[in-house]
Order: sequence, then C-alpha cells, then structure tokens
Amino acid sequence: MSFGSNSGVNDMVSIMQSNELCDEFGMDTISCGDTVAAYLASEEEFGNSNLIHETVEKIAYREGVGDTLAEGVARCHDELGVEDWSVKGMEFSAHDGRALNGQGLGFAVSNRGADHMYGTFYAFEYPLVSDDRAFAPEGLEGKPAQLIESENTRAFEDCGVICRFSRGMMPPERLATLFDADYEDLLGVGARVIDLERRFNNRRGRDRDDDRLPYELPDFEAALLEYYDIRGWTDEGVVPEGGAGGAAAPADD
Repeated sequence: MSFGSNSGVNDMVSIMQSNELCDEFGMDTISCGDTVAAYLASEEEFGNSNLIHETVEKIAYREGVGDTLAEGVARCHDELGVEDWSVKGMEFSAHDGRALNGQGLGFAVSNRGADHMYGTFYAFEYPLVSDDRAFAPEGLEGKPAQLIESENTRAFEDCGVICRFSRGMMPPERLATLFDADYEDLLGVGARVIDLERRFNNRRGRDRDDDRLPYELPDFEAALLEYYDIRGWTDEGVVPEGGAGGAAAPADD
C-alpha cells in the first residue's frame, strides 16, 4: 500500500525493493512509505520508483531531504505543503477508516496512533470473523464495546507474547488453558495495560483533542463518548485518578 498505491507505483518488483530497503535499514514500511508518498505529492513525482529508492536511503542516513522526512508526516507536512494524515504522529495503514468506520474509530482512540494492529477492528468489518461476529463496515453503532474487547485482547496477547497472526489458533478457551486463568481475568490484564498507556499519554498532555481523524465519520462524537464511558474514562478521554474499569493504576505509576 504505502510504496504501491499511495506512491502511484504499480510495479510489484519496485514495491518489493522499497520494502526490502526498509528492512535492511530497520525502518517501518508503512510509516516510511506514507512519508515518501507525501514527499512525492509535494514534488509531483508519483510513480517515480528511482526517486523512492533514493529517498528511502536518504531517510535512513538523514541526508538532504531525508533529514526532514525522517521526522514523519506529522512533523514535516507543513514544510512539504501537504495534509497531515496521521493520528498522534503515526501514519495510516491500508485499512481505510472511511470505508471501515469501526477501524476508523480504532485509529482515533488507539494510544499508539493510527495503528491497525492495536485493536484489529478491520477483522470484524471485512469480515475475517464468523458471520455472527461481523459488523457492517458503515456506521459506528454497537462498535465501541467490541473495539474495547478487541483492544483488551490484543494488549493481553502482547503481554503473553502471542503472535498477532495466530487469530484462528488462539480462541478464548485456548488462551484460558494456556495461561491457567479465567478469560475474563485475562481481558482485565489487557484493560489495565490500556489504562496505563492512556494515563502515560494523559500526563504528557494528550486527551480527547488527540483522538481525532483527518476525515469525518458518521456519529463519531457519540461513539467516542460511548467508548470513554465503557472504559470508565472522563468525557475528555482522561483516566480518573486511581484508575478505571477495574484496572486501577498505582498513584506513582
């Protein structure tokens, strides 16, 4: 996506070469590709594979324009004269929230920014789950609660070093057996992690104003408040002192 359609490139070999360069230099293919695409937009050079490969290397060594682009879209968009398509400083993946509205909400509230893996709500909207668990991609009704459960599950899986791509192999009953714990208690661990992350962000000035998207979604504000309410946070997206939702944080965390 980032080095392909976003950059106006339809040559798969070129896309693979761009990704390989990122791997060699230790850079994220999504954020790097989106930032390079922003640079191509500013230079009216969409589709220029040679320029893409040169720019990736310049970013890695912070040479020339690469020194500016290494800061990412959120910090360099003004200088490039392009829009800031990011959330909390993180560039978007391919799962477009304008089509998958629940994933859009997930991008907005994620403590990391526009990270599709934080809550993986796209899986419910394509869908990649059974029909009885799927949601229509349009709209946000009923989605905040499922998003929270998914975020809590992903956070717990990270604690347990469970691969993101084990989706079909790690149902709740297997996780409960593996960790010798009630599944609801495991979700509570994930909820505590989310609370701690949010409190960390809150103490650094992040709140509701940062749970924003560069595009509009239907009934977004109502869904955002519902999300906060279920989490036990304030209407400003702040974790109350002492924690929330049974995931209390120590006073000096």
